[in-house]
Amino acid sequence: MQNASDRRTKSGAVMSSITHLILIRHGQIQANVDKRWHGWTDSELTETGLLQAERVAQRIAREHPDVTAIYASPLKRTYKTAENIARLLDLDIIEEPQIKEYGIGVLEGERFSDLHKTHAFFEQVEADPLYAPQAGESISQVGCRVRTALQGFVERHPGEKIVAVSHGAAMALGLAGLLDDGDWYAWNKYHFMNTSITELTIASDANTLVRLNCTEHLEGL
Repeated sequence: MQNASDRRTKSGAVMSSITHLILIRHGQIQANVDKRWHGWTDSELTETGLLQAERVAQRIAREHPDVTAIYASPLKRTYKTAENIARLLDLDIIEEPQIKEYGIGVLEGERFSDLHKTHAFFEQVEADPLYAPQAGESISQVGCRVRTALQGFVERHPGEKIVAVSHGAAMALGLAGLLDDGDWYAWNKYHFMNTSITELTIASDANTLVRLNCTEHLEGL
């Protein structure tokens, strides 16, 4: 019997439609060093970030030369990180706004310590998944859009291996949507270093986390 997660080629052979999704967080930006929140704020990679982007591209090209598509958030830090991978794999980057970072509106650029102590931002988020700062988003909004985007990749690339270069909070909420049935507070389980690699397989009957926040390629930096 053909499994629900399989499809057939034109010749009638069964081909697995399990999609292998590789999520990569962008390289370092100055806001990461300063511990400031840059959601929709468009930031360039630091010199360290550029080196990280080179390292992750080399690793992806070595371990996953069969990647068929590369998606990236339109922000500079993600797009620049994706460029290295695209060059080594000879692929074009597909821009996807739905995987850009969690934007917090008037609180953009604040230090994490001030978001916590002065603005009670995290306290309000933990109290209400629909809470959004002025001109910003809620974790529910971010989780829904990122989950929808990731599911869209799978629908367009059944049985393939794809890369998506995104952001820490956005990826955490996307995984909460895919792996934790939309429990947005499960985002606290998922943490990502700059240019870390996270892999999961997605099928019609199950989503499986294969690797989380792997940074072996950054040794020595």
